[in-house]
Amino acid sequence: MSINKKEFNLEQVVKLCVVVNILLFLFVAFMLTLFVYFNITPMIYYSVIALIGYVLYFMLLKMQKVCAYMWCVYATIIIYMAIATICLGYKCGFHLYSMSLIPIIFYSQYISTKTDTKDPNPLAVSIAIVAVSIISSAIAIINGPLYEINKTIISVMLACNAISVSAFLIYYTKVIVDLVIESEKKLNSIANIDLLTDLYSRRYMINYLEEYDADDEGWLAMADVDDFKKINDTYGHNCGDQVLKSLSDLFREKTLGAGHVCRWGGEEFLFFFPEMNLDNAAALMNEINIA
Repeated sequence: MSINKKEFNLEQVVKLCVVVNILLFLFVAFMLTLFVYFNITPMIYYSVIALIGYVLYFMLLKMQKVCAYMWCVYATIIIYMAIATICLGYKCGFHLYSMSLIPIIFYSQYISTKTDTKDPNPLAVSIAIVAVSIISSAIAIINGPLYEINKTIISVMLACNAISVSAFLIYYTKVIVDLVIESEKKLNSIANIDLLTDLYSRRYMINYLEEYDADDEGWLAMADVDDFKKINDTYGHNCGDQVLKSLSDLFREKTLGAGHVCRWGGEEFLFFFPEMNLDNAAALMNEINIA
């Protein structure tokens, strides 16, 4: 019974952002070659600017400015999405990036609470992203794309954009689900495990006993530490804590596979022996008492 002490790790988030930044850089570089080939001037210029931006963003990550990095990436992708949609038309699928940006916006809110940075107001930003996507798509539909490219290239771009967005959403969903599961485990550990002794908590034992089938045999026993107050008064509370930890290790070793023990409160411990007859339970408690 050990408590999961995994906390928010800024360094891990930075490493993840570095990987994302590299992938974004490579993707824009790949798209730049297509834009150069088809001589799509606005996208060539902006792609170069975006590539320079992604290089500079590594400096933000080096300083662990995660939220600032995310804001820069949001702005870069939103502008990229709008210009590409207007220039090439909505059939190329650049407007799909709005779908990938919105979920990560809400994750930024979580990061901001952990890094004591300003709340990004994800709802307002999400509405703005959707508005840019709709407006740019409407312009492309009404006026048609500014540059004509063959259907094969349109299909290739659509496939690349759809695969990129889908892969991101799958990965992001997995990250969020893992985060929820990890948080659930941590909350359960905090609620069910006593932090000092690493034994079951009183809350856990009460819930366990309430769910235990009353028709099955089982025995309860209570134990406390004699003159524990004198130990604290004489040697200090740190020494008293060490006594409780040592006793808890002993109780856990003696009851392993035979029963459950929890810290009931202070120096009191509650033992429960399910499916054990009275003689065996008494013998085990006597063994614990002698030890």
